[in-house]
Amino acid sequence: PVASPSTPFSAWSTSGGDNSRRGAFHRAVGLDAKPHRTLPAQGAVQASVVFDPSGRSFVADMAGGMQAYSREGGPLWQKRLTGGISATPAVDLDGQRLFAATHAGWVYALETSSGAVAWKKEIPTKSDARILSDLLFLPKQPAVVLSSWGGRFCRLDAETGKERHSWDAGISPYAGAMADNDGNAYCLRAVGKEGVQLVRVGAEGKESILHTQPEGKRSANRLLVAASPVLDPERQVVYFVTNEDQGGRLHAWSVPDHKLRWSERFANSIGATPTVAPDGTICVADMAGWVHALAPDGTRGYRYATNCEYLLAGGICDQRGTVFIGDPLGVVHAIPAQGAGTILYETPGAIQGRPAFDAHGNPVTVNSAFFDR
Repeated sequence: PVASPSTPFSAWSTSGGDNSRRGAFHRAVGLDAKPHRTLPAQGAVQASVVFDPSGRSFVADMAGGMQAYSREGGPLWQKRLTGGISATPAVDLDGQRLFAATHAGWVYALETSSGAVAWKKEIPTKSDARILSDLLFLPKQPAVVLSSWGGRFCRLDAETGKERHSWDAGISPYAGAMADNDGNAYCLRAVGKEGVQLVRVGAEGKESILHTQPEGKRSANRLLVAASPVLDPERQVVYFVTNEDQGGRLHAWSVPDHKLRWSERFANSIGATPTVAPDGTICVADMAGWVHALAPDGTRGYRYATNCEYLLAGGICDQRGTVFIGDPLGVVHAIPAQGAGTILYETPGAIQGRPAFDAHGNPVTVNSAFFDR
């Protein structure tokens, strides 16, 4: 089947916009020299901001705070959950629910209109309960997919929170899953004596290992697995990152051909989820502060220096291919398709989360003090 995002674009409802995680916005946007407004949170913010079709924004923070704002920026409701939140929540665009998960191992379904708890579930674990992976909502089932630090991915019923099935998430799971239009979830996992695997799990729980990148001299428990797989639906390609003893590698997996199209190595490790522009250009942020652009065939394009020591989160891009990305120094960069990037503005706190686009087309960045809109 032809791979495509599992929801049409009507709001930036999850990290990366939709279930493809590619970070592409449907129109060109203007560049502003300063934020339109700043909105407070109850704690430091690492999770991306998400939106519903009415333009309401939802902000999760490391104090366990969950807050909602109107399209105009007015406060609507505020909630305190059990445990801090660093995983980006997901919005059910039809059912008017918001799904959030915490470092204490709890998953919540909240009503977007009021913040009322529809259900909550504690994810069982024998070790660490933290949920770090960005949430994924599958509308056809409907279901919520996430992993805990205990080493399992779970697919939960979105109406009740009941577990439908679970599967191995590997060692120290951090990377979130992505999905295609048929409800297949794609994820990465580190496996001892094996390496890093790209895995597809069907709606009924059938698991397929699509590719294994063997571990090198360092064991799998030393490998950084933080970047989520990304889908380019037009070209039917899944992009995913594996890190090695030294450096990282970006792979392009062909969905119809069921094989790798190409693999490109980078000198530095990669922890940020890649961005796929509308023309198919792939942008990769590495752990040395560089943003790299590659053509769909893997040919290298521009290389942009943020002058930051490392980049933790990937970027997002508009219809013209301008990439917006924030760094741990609090600087927001705008990088046009030609690669001659500029500093858009500076924030007072570190930026550790991927930006988002609101309904007006404004790039939204989050940092340790507040988020900018």
